[in-house]
Amino acid sequence: MQRNRIFMFFVAELFRAAQWTVLLGAVALLARAQDSSIPVLTLEEAVQQSAANNSALKTASLETLRATDDLAAAKTKRFANTQLIAFGAQLLTKPSVTFQQGSLGVYPSVGPIPATNQKIDIARKPVAGVFASVLQPLSTQYRLHLQLRALKFGVEVTKQDQEKTRLEVIDRVRQAYYAVVEAQSALDGLEASLPFYEETKRLAGENLRREIILESNLLGADAQLLKTQNAISDAKDQVAGASEKLNDLMGRDIHTAFRVTAIGVADGEVDALAALEEQALKNRPDLKKTELQVQQAHYDARAKKAEYIPEVSLALNYATTANFANALPSNITFAGVQLTWEPWDWGRRRQEYAAKQVKEEQAKVSVSATERAILIEVRSAWRQLEQTRRALQLSDATERTARQTLKEVQEQFKREAVLSSNLFSAQSDLASADSRQRQALAAFWQARADLKKAIGVE
Repeated sequence: MQRNRIFMFFVAELFRAAQWTVLLGAVALLARAQDSSIPVLTLEEAVQQSAANNSALKTASLETLRATDDLAAAKTKRFANTQLIAFGAQLLTKPSVTFQQGSLGVYPSVGPIPATNQKIDIARKPVAGVFASVLQPLSTQYRLHLQLRALKFGVEVTKQDQEKTRLEVIDRVRQAYYAVVEAQSALDGLEASLPFYEETKRLAGENLRREIILESNLLGADAQLLKTQNAISDAKDQVAGASEKLNDLMGRDIHTAFRVTAIGVADGEVDALAALEEQALKNRPDLKKTELQVQQAHYDARAKKAEYIPEVSLALNYATTANFANALPSNITFAGVQLTWEPWDWGRRRQEYAAKQVKEEQAKVSVSATERAILIEVRSAWRQLEQTRRALQLSDATERTARQTLKEVQEQFKREAVLSSNLFSAQSDLASADSRQRQALAAFWQARADLKKAIGVE
């Protein structure tokens, strides 16, 4: 009779387990039906949208456009400079013009013209004038050439800044995407294990009534259930925060709902560390930027030194006045060579040239410092990738162990060798192991993205 009772108890437990499994399946199908209305966002789509809409990348692109416009504006300085000045004014004084005796000539029959000094007063009245000039630089063409070379390197510097920003944005998008995957995996694992803890609590209550377990076991099951429910709430907050961050990086409304796709399995071994270091020194835009800055500072210093050369230009000037005395010429035009030179500057140009040379030396020092920083970053990213690879191998082994344990417990349950609570515990362990495995995989791909950023590739 006792044996029959035990047998009937196990049959009842098996029936309850089957019912619970069917219920979980229905809940999962309902959840999938609800999630189907939410658009799926792939990693490639996230990268493309961020490249088109990210604020930091747009700012970097505009900075490159600004530098290009500055270069185009500087090129116009090589051409003729035209200037027009017009004025209208009221005379505040009475200017005068004096023609000296005989200033217009001395003739035998007439004598000197004028015969005596003649003074012509100009009344206080409104006057006007126009001055026009055309200057074509000659000697400054060399200095302008050096300045343009420096500005061209400046444009290339901004392009490297833009490329660096683009790689950083792509890396942040990948990190944010993997963070959503990791958070969602943790949430899925907790939600999958929640029914097992609920059933464990129910079984503990029944076993307490049968006086099979102690009350402390029931309290422990209740505490474990509450802990899992709190963890689910925390995981939902993490998913929401990670999703908002990804939406912001993509330049869209942070409230946009989306689902992420599963990430692929870990790839094979990466290249040797020495090869990665060589690739990074070749590809990294920040290193290219420092090298370009050396060239930019070099030409900038040479252009400053060229200021010692006097400014020689071809000049065409025209002046006209209105409402002055008729004795004054109203139109004057002359052409020739114009020289502008500052022989004494009290050492100003020498000090400015010295400052430019210091800036060039600073740029050279920055190149070597950037190289060392890049190598350190590559080596650190490579080590982190290897650590996550090892952690992924461990999580894989743990997941396989949990899966095998569940299979064995299921076989024992069929032979009535274990209680259903053991079965639910094994199922919960497998769900947790699956979640940890997905999180380890996401961490691996995050480290993989960091390594790509360190070597300067997408």
